Amino acid sequence: MTEPEVIDPQAIERLKEWGGDKLAGQMVRLFLKNSGTRMDQIRNGIAEADVEEAERGAHSLKSSAANIGGEHLRSLATKIEAAALAEDVEEMRRIGPELEAAYASVMDALGTLEKEMPDEP
Repeated sequence: MTEPEVIDPQAIERLKEWGGDKLAGQMVRLFLKNSGTRMDQIRNGIAEADVEEAERGAHSLKSSAANIGGEHLRSLATKIEAAALAEDVEEMRRIGPELEAAYASVMDALGTLEKEMPDEP
């Protein structure tokens, strides 16, 4: 069995169907620009045992990852969000390293994808 795609190409194709290359490019660029803030919220929430901050970051990251087809990242953000809502800091800490790895993979894949997209006007 092969590894699943880091970014679901069908999600990018859907964005292109809805708004052309421009929308797909905007969504990719927005994720690349803004997702670091969400990850920082999650990291800080885990480090400080601040479940509210972790939940806010995870909720936003989950939605953003879904928009660009980062299904594994979305799934892990959902788990962090659920752990935060349950005030289970140990579970958040357990999931954290896998979330970091998935995030790095998505960022690499989107960086490559962005280079293939037309420049924004």
